[in-house]
Amino acid sequence: MKKILTIDELITHMKKKGIKFEKVSEKEAKEFLSHHNYYLKLSSYRFNYPKVGIGNNHEGEYQNLDFGYLKELSTIDMHLRYLIMEMCLDIEHAIKVQLIDKVSQNQEEDGYNIVKLYLKEEDPSFNILRNVHRHKSGEYCKDLIDKYYPFFPIWVLVELISFGDLIHLCAFYDKKYNTKILLKNKFMNTIRDLRNAVAHSNCLMNKMTEQMEDSKQPDSILTTYIKNITSIKKRRRAKYMNRTFSYNIVTLLYVYDHYMPQYAKKKRYEELSEFMHNRVIRHKDYFISNGKIKGLYKFLVDVIDNLSSKE
Repeated sequence: MKKILTIDELITHMKKKGIKFEKVSEKEAKEFLSHHNYYLKLSSYRFNYPKVGIGNNHEGEYQNLDFGYLKELSTIDMHLRYLIMEMCLDIEHAIKVQLIDKVSQNQEEDGYNIVKLYLKEEDPSFNILRNVHRHKSGEYCKDLIDKYYPFFPIWVLVELISFGDLIHLCAFYDKKYNTKILLKNKFMNTIRDLRNAVAHSNCLMNKMTEQMEDSKQPDSILTTYIKNITSIKKRRRAKYMNRTFSYNIVTLLYVYDHYMPQYAKKKRYEELSEFMHNRVIRHKDYFISNGKIKGLYKFLVDVIDNLSSKE
């Protein structure tokens, strides 16, 4: 079991790993670790940097890695999480609207029947109801729960369930009535995972250059989506669509493009483009020698700029 280290001990540990304190002094690093971030999270961004190879005097140390680079990556990641959360919430709202619209136009439905069918056929142990009931003491849900529990109409239930349960409910409705509210399961699962990750403030960019697992392949729908961007040639497309981080961002953009109206997409893509062209490169000199990060950045900029330029 590893013992907990003081901040001074953590600084010493990082220096032994080859992490420099030139862009950010040791004093500033201690302040940052004391009040703004913690070592486990901050240090995870080191995986974007290579280590010195075997046989070298500095074997096992990180190459050209400064504490300032880790700090900057963690800050960019924070801003990115906020943007992704807003996009995921937009998608979630759009799916709720589509589901309720489908139900309201379905002559076989009254809004209560679909919930009864779902609980009986797909959730016989009524885990959803138990999860909803746990929120009864919450300030924002208790009135709805008190009024309707356990016989919820669809337009109330969607306000009380998780995004994962919403996806499952929509999949049930699609199958029951041969509709098409949801895109492919794996696309929606990616959005769910991203939403959960940003909601729990998990790192997104700590392994952004990591390759996909050999057992996974980019979906042809998404590769075609990127293929239509003329500035991204085949070799570059294949390279970055095989990296988990960039592939997941492309998935988010594709799903967002599908669900959101044009005016909302235009505003969001312009916001993303501004973020990429300004905040992300505020300290671009920090990453000038890291070809993997630079290449990934250029790929995502081309994707986002293409979307933001559409009328």
